Amino acid sequence: MRNYRGNALLIELVIALLFFALSQAIILRVFADAQTTNADARAMTRALAQAGNVAETLRVSEDAEATLRAFGFQRREDERAQAGGYALQSADGYLLTAAITRFSQPAGLLTTVRLSAWRDGAELFSLPAVRYQGVAVP
Repeated sequence: MRNYRGNALLIELVIALLFFALSQAIILRVFADAQTTNADARAMTRALAQAGNVAETLRVSEDAEATLRAFGFQRREDERAQAGGYALQSADGYLLTAAITRFSQPAGLLTTVRLSAWRDGAELFSLPAVRYQGVAVP
């Protein structure tokens, strides 16, 4: 009878250890996922802050191309940067692109720069920067 109780206690301890090992594996996985989510959110926040800074500067700039080059953008021809667009690769793994369009009227020139952030081939967000330059009336 005594041997049976010892075996039952041993089996009970093994089951408890397996339960705690499984619990630990699940908790570690949750923490790893949380860390990945945190890194992604941090990169997106930086991308949004940088795009916002560029957009604010473009709104008051008379030369959009020079402003983009001052921020480190390089001319690029691909599907993300669009034809004649600019792109900036970040150390955080996101790509900022800028596509410039101009609409000319007799009263002035409307310049729109569409800033987009990309990561792993997916567009994270898009932000327009618009500037209107009126023609001086004589």
